[in-house]
Amino acid sequence: MEHIAIKDKKVKIDIIKLLNIISLKKGFEIDLNGNLIIQNEEKKQTPIIFKSNENDNFRLLVDSKSLVSNIFKDYKPEINGTICVLNLVSAWQQIIDFNKSQMLYFDHQTDGVEIFEDETLEEYGWHCIPCDITYRQLSEFIESSCEGCLVFYDNEIQFNGFVIVKDIEDVRNKVYTFIINNLKDKLDNNKLDLDDDEVLESLQFFNIKV
Repeated sequence: MEHIAIKDKKVKIDIIKLLNIISLKKGFEIDLNGNLIIQNEEKKQTPIIFKSNENDNFRLLVDSKSLVSNIFKDYKPEINGTICVLNLVSAWQQIIDFNKSQMLYFDHQTDGVEIFEDETLEEYGWHCIPCDITYRQLSEFIESSCEGCLVFYDNEIQFNGFVIVKDIEDVRNKVYTFIINNLKDKLDNNKLDLDDDEVLESLQFFNIKV
């Protein structure tokens, strides 16, 4: 999985392409690679750094430099000829909001990972709790073993970020296998309380016989 530190990330935008897409008077998005995408068109699972909609009155500004500066005012844009460079860290909260619909989970600065947005993975996570397999362990496994990206902010005092995965079925399968292996290891080493009904229920959920 790719790890992207938002405070170090800058994105280049082709101003000519931007003006062309604005002329269509349709909502558009910009992804982490600087691609401009008309909203509702099919796109890959790539983090979005900017969104507009057809109601934005960008066309009212005639001068292209003023237009770009206005559109990206929250990104501290650096304009050089036909290229605009966006600094993402100043728009971090907006970027989080833009990606809520496609993130698998958000790693909160105080609460950590509390929920998986995918129903299947959330069910796995919930049934892991009685067996002392945490959401943190599952998220760290996903970040080390699955395809996608972790976009994060880290200033050595606080950390937060979100994960977007490429293939949710692949993630489900890998996480399930990871859990099964952990549960079997715990059983072999007598680390599970088999008198606990919740533990037995979890083992049953994962089809492990005791």
